[in-house]
Amino acid sequence: MNIELPISKFRNEKYCKYFIQKINEINNGDNICFMEICGTHTHSFFKYGLKSLIPENIKLISGPGCPVCVTPAERIDKIIQYSKIKNIIITTFGDMFRVPGTDSSLEKEKSLGADIRIIYSPIESIQIAKNYTEKKIIFLGVGFETTIPVLLQLYY
Repeated sequence: MNIELPISKFRNEKYCKYFIQKINEINNGDNICFMEICGTHTHSFFKYGLKSLIPENIKLISGPGCPVCVTPAERIDKIIQYSKIKNIIITTFGDMFRVPGTDSSLEKEKSLGADIRIIYSPIESIQIAKNYTEKKIIFLGVGFETTIPVLLQLYY
C-alpha cells in the first residue's frame, strides 16, 4: 500500500484515525519495535498522545538522539568558553554550529571573531593541528561520530 499525503494531513484528526485504522488492519499481533531516532519524535509521540493510539504489540524505543537533542547546554557553554581563549581553534561538524547554549552559540561566537571551523571529517582537525602548531585544536565530537575509527584507520 502506497499512500502519499502532504505533512499537513498528519495534523488532521480524520487522517490520524484513518492511519491508526490501517495500522490495526495490517497488525498481525507480532511484536514490532520502532525506534524514534530524534528526541523531537519522542516528544511528539507523547505530546499528541500517539503512543496511546497504537496497539500494545507495537513498541516505541527512544533512540540515541542526535547531537542537538542529546548535548546538554552546559557542554555547549563550555565549548563556547574555550572558543573565547586566544590561540584555540574549535573544529566541529556543521550540526553543532547553531546549537544554542545558555547565552550563545558557536555560530554567534564565530561572528564575534572566535576561530570556529566547520569540518566534514575529523581528519581535517588533524590537518588543521599540523598547520597551526602554535594553537590548540579542540574537536567538538558529539553524537554521530561512529565512523571516526574507520576514517582514522584509513588515514594512517
